[in-house]
Amino acid sequence: MTKSLAKPRNILTDLKERNKESVTLIKQVYNARTRWCKGQREDKTELQYLITRLEENQSVYFTRANSEETTLEDLFFAHPKSIDMLNTFPTVLVMDSTYKTNTYRMPLFQIVGVTSTKLTYSIALAFLSFERENNFIWTLAMFVGLLTSKNNMPKVIVTDRDLALMKVVAKVLPKTDHVFCYFHIRKNVKGAFLLWE
Repeated sequence: MTKSLAKPRNILTDLKERNKESVTLIKQVYNARTRWCKGQREDKTELQYLITRLEENQSVYFTRANSEETTLEDLFFAHPKSIDMLNTFPTVLVMDSTYKTNTYRMPLFQIVGVTSTKLTYSIALAFLSFERENNFIWTLAMFVGLLTSKNNMPKVIVTDRDLALMKVVAKVLPKTDHVFCYFHIRKNVKGAFLLWE
């Protein structure tokens, strides 16, 4: 059921429906899922397994290591269908990071696009060692490399008020309008939907 992407609570419910006398706890379901996932990886580390899966799905990915080439610092990846969508609908993009969502506590930077029918689609993800200008410059350079034409540059980029990201967007995509997300600025600007830079 884990392979079918069933949620742990649904797995537990199914187990209890199949066997009314089952005393299985949710913790046991999580432990069994963890063991199954480790078995899928075989002797590979989590990162090696991720890269293997990216290659199996023919995803485009780029890595960047530290100067001694001993530690991976940044990982950028995008699915081929996402790249096709980007080159079809490059006009409006949203960029943001999430925190503490993985074992390594690395920020996960996501780039999302908006279609002409106002649907969103995921373009690319990047695990970053830090949210510094250097990391964002590298990430946006990898992103720009996904565009098939210089005429396909985004017209609008929506971000939060991350100063490093704001500077990099202005450097890497100087002709793109930069808009701040209302959700991130509403404490400072009441009644505004978007604040133009």
